[in-house]
Amino acid sequence: MNRATNLITRREALKLGMAAVASAAGGGVTSKAAAQEQAQPSRIRAYSWVRGFNYQPSWGSHGITIWNDFREATFAKEVELGLKHFPKLNTLRLWFSYDAHVADPKRFLAAAKRAAGLLAERKVKMIPVIFNGWHSTVDFGGFSSEQLASSSRQKFAAQRQYLCELLEAIRPADNLLMYDIANEPFNNGGKDNPGSIQVKFLEAMARQIRELDSKTPLSVGTQGCPGVGGPKDLDLIDSFVDVHAVHPYWIPSMVSAEEHTKNFAQLVEHLERLGKPAIATECCWGANDDEKRVQYIRHDLGLLKQAGIGFLPHALHHSPVADLHRPVPGRKFQTMYMAFIEPDGTIRPGHEIFNEFCS
Repeated sequence: MNRATNLITRREALKLGMAAVASAAGGGVTSKAAAQEQAQPSRIRAYSWVRGFNYQPSWGSHGITIWNDFREATFAKEVELGLKHFPKLNTLRLWFSYDAHVADPKRFLAAAKRAAGLLAERKVKMIPVIFNGWHSTVDFGGFSSEQLASSSRQKFAAQRQYLCELLEAIRPADNLLMYDIANEPFNNGGKDNPGSIQVKFLEAMARQIRELDSKTPLSVGTQGCPGVGGPKDLDLIDSFVDVHAVHPYWIPSMVSAEEHTKNFAQLVEHLERLGKPAIATECCWGANDDEKRVQYIRHDLGLLKQAGIGFLPHALHHSPVADLHRPVPGRKFQTMYMAFIEPDGTIRPGHEIFNEFCS
């Protein structure tokens, strides 16, 4: 399938979301035709062709150590390993770093520009994650309510500068699929209040991006699925995103596979009501046991493929970033492993299963 023929602009994404409304509004369209238009599943399936991964390079545990010590040869090698092991891979969700920009903007922006270029050279589309609300061990620089509230007094001036300079650096590569304004921004609050500082921040960043690039669709990576924080998070961002980017993990310690399947069906129904394209920018919960992880992958990707929603599991390659490595000797706390490619470049046992869902 030609990737170029499957890319849609922000305007086209909005048209998909408005199709049912337009058909019901009259203008010579018969009720039968309107009903057929309403039945079309293409609204959420616009990105059904996407097959990709989140990618954290292997040499750092934090955005500062990744981007301000950028290793071009390693980055290129790991992307090529992904293409070798997973031939249908066409998109990577790449996590950039506000902290790295604050620490050394010149070094960060040079690395971001080169990374975007390396993906474009390999015909891999990019979803840049601009901000992050997820906190972890080691922390990856997730924002807090306190940080956002303080920054709002200056109309988010520091974040705006970072955003504008990052977009200027990565846009020449011309391989943007969509922007991800922020990863999981409601993990630590703001989901129960349309006027929360998190929502105000996302809206402000969305407006800033529109001023710089009116064509590339906007998304916000958020849970979306009942049982793991959704779907009211989708309602909070619906007015300013073009694509709903969901993270419908089956978390076995929380719900059974059967219950998650029901929750996922509710998510799909909610997405259909919202009437915009959808994509899963994270999925496939982690486990240190390889066989259990394969079960989680099969479950999530099976549901997503059946629904016609493109997917990017977390994550492509082994990394010291939280959840992307096996337990570390000497540490007294447990981790879980979400990588598909091992430190030596081989596929993690059983994880070639990804390819079964790429037809």
